[in-house]
Amino acid sequence: MKIKHIILALFLMAAQFSAIAVDIEGVVLDETGKGLAYASVYLKHTPDVGTITDANGRFQLTVPNARDSLIVTLVGYQTVYVNLSKVKSFKSLRITMKKKSIFLNEVVVQVPDKKNKKKSKKELRAETQAMLQKVYDRIVVDFPVHNMKHRVVSDLTALSEGQVVLFDEWIGDIVELRDYRGMRDSIQMKMDLRKHYVNKTFKGAAESYNPNDFSKKDLKHLNKVDVEQLKKMDPHKIAWDLDVQRVFKHYMKDVKHWTVVEKDNNTIVLTLTLTNKLPGIYSLVRKLVFAVDKYSYSVKTVSERVSAELNIPFGYKLTDAELAILNIFALDRDDFDKYRLKGFKGTSNRNSIYRREGDQLVVDERNFTADGYIVDNKDNKLKFGSKIKSKVLSVESGVKPYSAAQLKGGKVQYLDTPKY
Repeated sequence: MKIKHIILALFLMAAQFSAIAVDIEGVVLDETGKGLAYASVYLKHTPDVGTITDANGRFQLTVPNARDSLIVTLVGYQTVYVNLSKVKSFKSLRITMKKKSIFLNEVVVQVPDKKNKKKSKKELRAETQAMLQKVYDRIVVDFPVHNMKHRVVSDLTALSEGQVVLFDEWIGDIVELRDYRGMRDSIQMKMDLRKHYVNKTFKGAAESYNPNDFSKKDLKHLNKVDVEQLKKMDPHKIAWDLDVQRVFKHYMKDVKHWTVVEKDNNTIVLTLTLTNKLPGIYSLVRKLVFAVDKYSYSVKTVSERVSAELNIPFGYKLTDAELAILNIFALDRDDFDKYRLKGFKGTSNRNSIYRREGDQLVVDERNFTADGYIVDNKDNKLKFGSKIKSKVLSVESGVKPYSAAQLKGGKVQYLDTPKY
């Protein structure tokens, strides 16, 4: 009995020790050994406890329970999980992240098929239509029409001229109300915690902008923008605004714009390409790419890529009010005083990565990136970019929608630096 008591005492001591808070110091690196800035480091079971790596990839974090696990995420890299109970030193933790192509920009070499050469366009389109129908039939099974709640940690970074002007980490629940009576799903976002950083130069410029300083004529274009509606929008929602079933159903009959290619022995890639162009003036290309299992037709990933380009032959002279808004994003640059807009070029990418849970597919991760520039008649460019990484920690199906009262609230932390 004494031996049993001793073993039990040792076990309790070990458990008590492992629950003691510890201070962790470490660095997040890429595969070349370079520090990765703005990587999110947080706890698996208490995701509101977390930090951001500094410009050199270093971080410090107080962990209330050393039996928890660290999750490290960064757009464009594979998520890393660190079991703290197996860490030997909490003062020199080194975490290496591997690059990952988060968007399915498929490059598929299509080998000429002698059989297809003998087929007419009508026959080929019929085969494509049959394939699209099989995939859609599977989508209906894999994405049942009941509400889904996702526990999410979502990181957003906005850049101007290569500088971070905004960082926002959102922690809470996202509920997809899968009601297909309308054209699109309803997405509810219930925030528990938001950690918010704004570049001081950007914040100062934004606060100095006063619409009363400008004439009604100057403001006429800006007044068309529904500012109140914009305030209600949460940018993290951008990564979630991609309804697989609705989008696929809407476009599946447009056979001539689809291509079907076997990527490998297990994956078929279906690509929808929609183009709208006016040569020399504007170009808008949208691609939707579905990677599906060759045998079950179940969706693995979905990605969307939009490329836009606009050229204004004689340029568009901005009003003083429009120029003032532009200068908020210019971060103290002084070469836009007499700005005449000549053109715009940009691309956005959005994707969903799925995993199977029981008899349905659920979201594992969603991402969004955008980058581009505007240019004036003197070829001065103002570059911009943004990225969102939304990681799902857990999923619950068949939930009730949140009430308006339940959606209110949540804690906001305002940060002086991107590190917290």
